[in-house]
Amino acid sequence: MANNGIIIGGIIASIAIVFAVFVSLNSMSENNGGELIVTNGNYAETVGEVTGIERSYDYSLIDIFEKSEESVVQVNVLRGESDGGMGSGFVYTDDGYIITNQHVVRDAQKVTVTFLDGEAYIGDVVGRDRDLDIAVVKVNPSNTYIQPIKIGDSSKLKVGEKIAAIGNPFGLSGSMTSGIVSQIGRLLPQESGYSIPDVIQTDAAINPGNSGGPLINMKGEVVGINT
Repeated sequence: MANNGIIIGGIIASIAIVFAVFVSLNSMSENNGGELIVTNGNYAETVGEVTGIERSYDYSLIDIFEKSEESVVQVNVLRGESDGGMGSGFVYTDDGYIITNQHVVRDAQKVTVTFLDGEAYIGDVVGRDRDLDIAVVKVNPSNTYIQPIKIGDSSKLKVGEKIAAIGNPFGLSGSMTSGIVSQIGRLLPQESGYSIPDVIQTDAAINPGNSGGPLINMKGEVVGINT
């Protein structure tokens, strides 16, 4: 079993732009019960309620799996009458766009995407980047509710941070491993001679079949693609 994994991290920025908004309300007290209180110096009056700011916190590994498992798919590929392959992927949009590795769907004559409920759909490869080893597959699910997974910001990762990988190693669907970010900013050489920059190294077990699946931080956000 592999003890070391390589993750494509920086390419998340090419999938989506993530905006972080920081709000500071120094006038709000944590003890005011969510009420907005106005005073003129003589008396105080409650004029309404305010919605508290959602604080950032880490989920447990159990929470991470339960929140993410519906968004992780198995990708099966047929390259000929007897030649096939298998990998993982994750739901990017609720209208059926799936992210996976380019090498998973390379030279594919037929792509089948299977969801958690066992429903399988034919997929079309609608985009790929061979240098960055990323591909986009489109499916049109008719009987399956698909749940996109939240995209995070891989540039904020720190060495030592806990992460989890979900995928289908050796065909064992819905498997999760966990570990830490071992290092960031690695280079991953490709057959083309191009080296993928900003690669994340992790000690979470990554095995054949994990390729294309999500690397998830402890806030339940995708920060890389396992490969």
